[in-house]
Amino acid sequence: MEDALLTLIVLIISWRWADWRHWKQYYPTILFWSLGNTIYCYLTVDKPLWKFTTIIPSSLANIIMALVIFPCVGLLFLPYFPKQTILKKFLYICSWTFIFSLIEWWALKINHFAHYNKWNLTLSIIFNLGMFTLIQIHYKEPRWAWLISLVTAIFIMKYFEIPLKA
Repeated sequence: MEDALLTLIVLIISWRWADWRHWKQYYPTILFWSLGNTIYCYLTVDKPLWKFTTIIPSSLANIIMALVIFPCVGLLFLPYFPKQTILKKFLYICSWTFIFSLIEWWALKINHFAHYNKWNLTLSIIFNLGMFTLIQIHYKEPRWAWLISLVTAIFIMKYFEIPLKA
């Protein structure tokens, strides 16, 4: 129930404030984000770091994230990204990190989300900070975002001993 409510809230907020007129401008970055999540799901299917534990199957929850939540959040995050000082940009990324981390904390408390294999909320906060930074980098310089993603993925897979699927 809470998952449906959260999805509905994201849809309502994005319906009202997202930049739907210019969706094509943000589409490549939204695909990058969704593809990154899909690759994570594939690579960690046997040894996840985090996973949805709701009444709906985890695979369906990941599809909802990729096809509904990420596009809606992308259309809220990218158009309003500050063009002013580095401090304002940093605070903007921190505010989105806080929102995502707070939702994760809440989902953990109601047992709709779980951490595995040494992952924890502190690592999620760091990951969210990097994720929102990377989304903005992709929007401006996609090649750099792909390179940073590759290096980060290799590091995470080595550090958490996630086997590469054949």
